[in-house]
Amino acid sequence: MDYQNILWERDGGVACITLNRPEALNALNRAHLRELNDAVQRAAFDPGVRCLLITGAGRGFSAGADVKEWDAGSSEEEPGAGWIDLAHSLIMRIYRLPKPVVAAVNGVAVGAGCDIALASDLRVASTKARFGQAYIRLGYCPDAGGSFLLPRLIGEARAMEMIYTGRIIDAEEANRIGLLNALVEPEELLPTAKELAGRLAKGPTIAIGLSKENIRQNAYLNIEDALRNERRSGEICGRTEDAKEGLAATIERREANFQGR
Repeated sequence: MDYQNILWERDGGVACITLNRPEALNALNRAHLRELNDAVQRAAFDPGVRCLLITGAGRGFSAGADVKEWDAGSSEEEPGAGWIDLAHSLIMRIYRLPKPVVAAVNGVAVGAGCDIALASDLRVASTKARFGQAYIRLGYCPDAGGSFLLPRLIGEARAMEMIYTGRIIDAEEANRIGLLNALVEPEELLPTAKELAGRLAKGPTIAIGLSKENIRQNAYLNIEDALRNERRSGEICGRTEDAKEGLAATIERREANFQGR
C-alpha cells in the first residue's frame, strides 16, 4: 500500500509510524485508519521489526476522529459509518501486536488519538502533550477502547472523571497519575523514545511478546490459570535461540546478543 497519510520508517529492528496529517492535527479519517491498519499489520508480519514506535507529525499526536468526514457522509449513513470498524481493528492490532509498542506523544492526544496511545505498551510524552477522552463534548461516549483501556492504567475513579467531563489533562498530570512511562522536554521526545524502542528491539522478542500476552490476559484470571499461562510461555521461550543465548551469556558473564528467534 502507498501511504499518503502516514510515514513508515525502519531503523534496524525499530519500525516508526508517523501520523502525517499535521494540518488537521493528525485527525483520523477512513483513509488514515486504513493506512495505519496496514502499517501495524506490516510490522506484525515482518520478522525484522522487533519494536514498533508510533508518533505524530507537527503539533499533535492525534486529535481523534476527523468529524468533518463524518459530517460529509450521506444523510442515510450513521455518523462515522465504517470508521468504527477501522478504528476498532487498529486498536486491536496495536493491543495484540506480539511485539512491544512505544507511543511518543508529541502534542494533543484526544478521543481515538488518545486511545492509540493507551493501546500502546509504553508511553513517552513531551511536556507539550495533552490527553483526553473528549467524546462527551460531542454527545458521544468512548468508542475506540477508552472505557476499557483508561481504567486499567489510571484506575476507575480517575477514568470516570476524565470520560464523564471530557477534561483534557496536561502531560505533568498524566505523568503523576501513572499514564506515562517518561516525561521529557519536546526536543528530547524522539531521541528518548527511539532509545527505548531500540533497547526493546534488542531484547528477546518472543519472550517480550509472550510477557505482553500474559499481562493482557492474566488480569482477568485466577492465580492458578495465570501460572498455567506462565508455564506454557516459559516452555515456548525455552525452545528459542534467544533463551539458549541468554543462558550462555549469563554463564559467560557477557551481554546477550538476542536475535528475536
